[in-house]
Order: sequence, then C-alpha cells, then structure tokens
Amino acid sequence: MERLKHLRESKNMTQVRLGIELGVSQETISGYEINKATPPADMLVKLADSLDTSVDYLLGRTDVKEFNTISKSDLSYAELELLSVFRKLPDSKKERVIGYAMALLDKETDKKAK
Repeated sequence: MERLKHLRESKNMTQVRLGIELGVSQETISGYEINKATPPADMLVKLADSLDTSVDYLLGRTDVKEFNTISKSDLSYAELELLSVFRKLPDSKKERVIGYAMALLDKETDKKAK
C-alpha cells in the first residue's frame, strides 16, 4: 500500500485521524502503510472513500488518482470500444491519439464559429 501514506499526507491527515475516521487504531493504519498488514476488502473501500480515490489506485492497478464517477453503463458502445483500443496502445501512441482528438475538436469548434 505504497500510495496510502502519500494520499493521507496530501490531505494533511495523521494516521491517528484516519484511524479514528475508519474506526481502527493508528497502529493498523501504520501497518497498512508499511505493508506489514493488508487491509480487508471492506477496509480498502473505506480507505478509498476517505481519501477520495479508487481501490484500484490504492492497489497500484491504475495510475489515475482521482475517483472516476463515469460508470461503464454511462458509455456508448463506440466509447467502450475506443477506450478498449486506447488502453492497449503504448504511451507514445496514446499521446498522439489525444493530440489528434483535440485537433478534431478544434476543427469542429472553428466550423461552428463561422
């Protein structure tokens, strides 16, 4: 849980305060932060909620820190397909795709302005 300490500190929280908020001891929070103990699933959810992030971010499964409120059901088939392809690209090509999409958006904005 390498990211736990960083997230907690970025919110100016002490281990004691986070522990009180979650109903556990400071020692428990310390154990999570130094990988001496692994939080159970329900505690992971509470930690993510308290720190405004996702369980996936806490576990290192994603580098997206902010909690994403878009659910899969909110996306169209085309959006899901685009996201699926995008995630398979190397980072250098992801940057190109974003640049291309921004250029397309700018062209549409220019057309509407005329």
